[in-house]
Amino acid sequence: MNSLVGKARWTGALAVAAALLLTGTGAGAAVAEPAAGAPNGTAVGWRALGLAVSPEGTKAYVVAADRSGSRTPVVLRTVDLRSGAVVAELPLAEDGAAGKPVVSQDGRRLYVVVADRLVAVDTVAGTVLSRTPAPEQQRPADWTPGALTGLAVSPDGSKVYAGQNGPAGDGQGVRPGRVLVFGTGAGAFTGTLPLRGYGVGGFALQAGGATAYVATDLGVEHLDTTTAVPTPLLPVERLGATGELAASPDGLRVYALGIHASAGTGYAISTLTNTARPVFTFATAPADLHYVSVSPDGGRLYLLKDSWTPQASVLAYSTATDTAVPGETLTGFGLDGVSAAAVVPGGHTLLVAGIRSQGSYLRTVAL
Repeated sequence: MNSLVGKARWTGALAVAAALLLTGTGAGAAVAEPAAGAPNGTAVGWRALGLAVSPEGTKAYVVAADRSGSRTPVVLRTVDLRSGAVVAELPLAEDGAAGKPVVSQDGRRLYVVVADRLVAVDTVAGTVLSRTPAPEQQRPADWTPGALTGLAVSPDGSKVYAGQNGPAGDGQGVRPGRVLVFGTGAGAFTGTLPLRGYGVGGFALQAGGATAYVATDLGVEHLDTTTAVPTPLLPVERLGATGELAASPDGLRVYALGIHASAGTGYAISTLTNTARPVFTFATAPADLHYVSVSPDGGRLYLLKDSWTPQASVLAYSTATDTAVPGETLTGFGLDGVSAAAVVPGGHTLLVAGIRSQGSYLRTVAL
């Protein structure tokens, strides 16, 4: 079998990916090399915080924190993937942190959590449409509201689902989190669904958007999303604390990454029986695994390991045999750490954003 050797290059054949959807086979670990004439890739700011790709695959949207004295302004930078140039910059906030952006299926809207607000962006006009704070969360007066977490956009673009952790108070414990519904037409939050768990992680919407799964620190909740506010279905059986989710293309499985005591373990959820089973154990807790995703043909599960180190790598697992495929491991991104990633579904091209010295860079790797 031939070894995979990655050569970084800019390409226009990119499409939307929520996380790492790598493809390809080989016997040796693939090594990503710097692009010719651009040792670090495209500069995108001080710290890259999140990454999304336009549906037609010609633009990358990078949410980054810059440095300005004691502040860290949050900026959305648009990169033309045909030239590798930053073609637009849009300030999102004067200071604060931000999460991973999501793009609507028509590519006209981008949503991202910045501090305690959901920011909506018109990607065509390059303007901010709204900065909407989360609705008030019931809590004692001296408790802190929960942070907004994962996002998902309904297939028709009419709703954005946002997770919010439960409020917390020093020495007083915590309370359950919730799912918020943002109506894109109204430009406002229009509904709230309380959850069992305190910590709320990622979403996985099934094909057509009729149902969704949301990860929490008490397990995975299954939701009916055909109603104005999601309706709880039965929780997934035999599955504990989870953080990130990814749905298989055929809609028959959702994969979940464990957290806390189950960190390092991946689970497969049957959408037919609503039960879960462990499919791999990478390491005992704690384990730095992120960006769980499934290949377009459903044959591979991918994970980013040791993301905040120069040793960051992508691991591949066969969904047919539930075994690791070490020959498809990708390493050597030429960065001090990877903070965001996306790839072309079936296109043999990986986008990574991460730290290099005093800045962050966006790089492509052809597999």
